[in-house]
Amino acid sequence: MVLLSVSRELVRSNSHRFCLLWSLVLSATAASLAGTQACAEAAALPKTDPHLYAVLIGAAKYEKWPQLRYTVNDCEQLRQTLTERGGFGNWQLTMLTDDNEYSRPTRAAVMEQLQSVLNRVGPDDEVLVFFSGHGCQDDQGRLYLATLDCDPESPAETGVPILWLREQLATCKAKFKLLILDACHAGSEKGEGDKGVAAQQLGKPFDSPELNSVVTLASSRDNESSQEWDEKQQSLFTYWLNQGLKGHADENGDGAIDIDELNKYVHRNVTHTAEKRFHRQQTPVRIVRSGQPGVPVVLQLRPLTLKQVVADMAEQISWALEERGLKKVAVLEFTTDTKLGEALGANFGLLGKLCATDLQRKLMDQAGSQFSVLDQRRLQGALRKNLFKIEDLGSDEAMQRLAEALDGLPVIALGTLRSRLGRQVTLQCNLIETGNGEMAASVGGVAMLNESEWAMLGRSAVIAEGDEPPPPPSFDDPTGDDTGPQTNQVVYDLDKKSKGPHPLSDPNFPFPVRLRVNGQVRQGKFVGNNYYVPVRAGEEYEVVVEHRGGEPVMMRLLIDGLNTLPERETSTKGVRTEIIAKRVNLSEARAWVLDPKESRKFVVKGFVSQTGKQGKIRKFTVVDGQQSLAARQEFTDQLGLITVAFYKPASESRLAGSPSTLGSALGTGAGEEVDADLSERKMRVGELIGVVHLRYADEATIAATEQSPTDDEEITPTPSET
Repeated sequence: MVLLSVSRELVRSNSHRFCLLWSLVLSATAASLAGTQACAEAAALPKTDPHLYAVLIGAAKYEKWPQLRYTVNDCEQLRQTLTERGGFGNWQLTMLTDDNEYSRPTRAAVMEQLQSVLNRVGPDDEVLVFFSGHGCQDDQGRLYLATLDCDPESPAETGVPILWLREQLATCKAKFKLLILDACHAGSEKGEGDKGVAAQQLGKPFDSPELNSVVTLASSRDNESSQEWDEKQQSLFTYWLNQGLKGHADENGDGAIDIDELNKYVHRNVTHTAEKRFHRQQTPVRIVRSGQPGVPVVLQLRPLTLKQVVADMAEQISWALEERGLKKVAVLEFTTDTKLGEALGANFGLLGKLCATDLQRKLMDQAGSQFSVLDQRRLQGALRKNLFKIEDLGSDEAMQRLAEALDGLPVIALGTLRSRLGRQVTLQCNLIETGNGEMAASVGGVAMLNESEWAMLGRSAVIAEGDEPPPPPSFDDPTGDDTGPQTNQVVYDLDKKSKGPHPLSDPNFPFPVRLRVNGQVRQGKFVGNNYYVPVRAGEEYEVVVEHRGGEPVMMRLLIDGLNTLPERETSTKGVRTEIIAKRVNLSEARAWVLDPKESRKFVVKGFVSQTGKQGKIRKFTVVDGQQSLAARQEFTDQLGLITVAFYKPASESRLAGSPSTLGSALGTGAGEEVDADLSERKMRVGELIGVVHLRYADEATIAATEQSPTDDEEITPTPSET
């Protein structure tokens, strides 16, 4: 990483000499470092659940039936979802597919493996059986799963009897058994003749008194075919089944997919796509014994990285836009699912805007000529002009007014941060058509935040030497893992400490941060873990940081989610530019270096507009917002939040990674430009050791008190050596 050395001024008063050195870090993340980070974050994900079992059967290259194309891929996609997102270990998954040289889906192998797994599970376990292939019947109307070696003329001797499978499921001790049948594939009916049967017909025998713990999902009704989807290289039914299990079916945002949510999601999407794309009817069917108690959970979602979840959401939203012919979309800041009127960002800090900005960027990457993404500045202008409030999200009239103000905007992406437990956050985003208020799509997932993303939640805490370690990891602890990576312990410690007072209220805090407004330190007010500083529109301020330790530390400083240092970007044509005051993820932000050997006090006066020996800074200036921080009910492009995160320098440390943004009452603009020495140095950001947030608002919200600077002398940066 490249560090930019900022300036120092030697000020003499009496016998004191103060030296100030500012340095910046360029987060030039190399591919190798990104790979290291991805591995570290993957290791931080929770353990597998030993109570889950699945048997996935996909028959394609039949000997005496029409061959199918995508059944193997159907099983492989489900395997990936179950292992990556559902807590299944590879040893808990039994695969019988054409490309499995050890266990191809022949009659003998299928019956042997099914019997083995179903007999092995216990009363605390859950089991999923998936079959994709042909279904058939004999002359007496008895039903069979057609395995690779099944002969249509003698299915009793060559197929897997449905009554046998029903008996196996009935005697299985598992507390929940899910049978999924994807059969009667379109394009193969002529070859099946009178012997072939639809998925619903195969599932009917499972509506039986002895099967209270069994739920069956069938891909189509008796008079319908199960479509094969060339574009996705899967069957239509299994594609949407798999997308639902990835987390998009989690309608209530509780981090789990229950059978009602999965059935509703699959039914809605399969029926719509079948009619829209294939101009045919395909209606999934759920078969469950009446009177079965409760709503069983099919999958308890395991978290991915935040980037993975947002990218997955963007992919599904892009598809929904294209599928429905919606040509333009706007992405609103992600809200919380708290009661209406509660301040946006109250529980999630900068994270809501971060998710919205990252989602917008991903959508723009995928848009092509199919649709466009509304510019955030234009969206924010329309929101302010129409006085759009949180409660307007549920008003068709308000949504229509907003759409009209944006030249008939057809659809809005409404994101929600549903819940958080430690590093784990549940996200959901609904695509709402503005003309009728109908939901065009719903996507979501569970993310595991890295330490810098956690620091964007708006909570303040610092880790001290000798802090107690976290408890031993367990499966029930979503922040637990097998390897115990440093990220997990850091976040555990910070999360625990953030439930206490704000660090700046502690006189022994090693990194005191203050706002100096119009030349004087402005006293703030502590409210729990929050620290509010009163400011007025038009005032200029500086961020003053003291370093009481003995070793250099790295500092990332965001103002309303904007980095105080320019971010370097390279275009597709190879042109390298510096973006001033860019909205950025804290874990990807360029950083300052605080070296106590050069100075104990550091001042940032504004957004850096140019680095190097002839560097320049645009002063922090308070600008008007729409309303006070305490009563923030409207969507704006300001937040009134200053984020100061401290890190150890790293020698071989991994880099945390991801992007960000924000919004609120008063905000900060880039004012007068002044010169500064911003020479470059090399250093790398290590682990997070603390973060503090300062919330600034107008005097009507916070009773301001005056405070003189704690030091006797004014310190102003001047040029320094590298």
